[in-house]
Amino acid sequence: MKFLVLILACSLTQFWLTAQTVTPAGKTIIYLARHAEKEKGDDPQLTDKGKQRADDLMRTLKSKKLQHIYVTQYRRTQMTSDSMRIQLAIDTVHYLADTTGNDLLEKIKAHNDVGKTILVIGHSNTIPFIIKKLGVKNQSIPDIADNEFDNLFIVKIKKGQAILSTKKYGAISAKIATTPTMQPLQ
Repeated sequence: MKFLVLILACSLTQFWLTAQTVTPAGKTIIYLARHAEKEKGDDPQLTDKGKQRADDLMRTLKSKKLQHIYVTQYRRTQMTSDSMRIQLAIDTVHYLADTTGNDLLEKIKAHNDVGKTILVIGHSNTIPFIIKKLGVKNQSIPDIADNEFDNLFIVKIKKGQAILSTKKYGAISAKIATTPTMQPLQ
């Protein structure tokens, strides 16, 4: 019984510490976008259509006063941020692409971006997990199809409450009838 109480106490402590990384006294606004359209290959560059989408993302967010842009170790996320990084002089921070979101939350905290407005560029199979990790509950978090690139997810965190909204930007992505099983780092 004491062992079970100890495990429960440790779990609650970990939950509280994790919650503190994304629930500041002020308002945190996190925009999340999947990287733009990509070529084929292991670490591909963006297609011409993808470069246009990256420009569309920059135009969509240019007035939002972003503090940092968080990108993964893959060229497609970095290239998606290039327009904003160069034209709007916004620094990028690299985080590890995985489905836990732990590294991203640690980097947000380390760069003092709690309570600020940031952009996270991720992958079709990481963004839903990141949204959950940011504390969004009781809201449907959609899967992102392999050919979907036009979603902009917005998580607003205020007083410990995380609310998700979505909008479209740029050219409309082709839709498929069913959501396929997500593949690694699309």
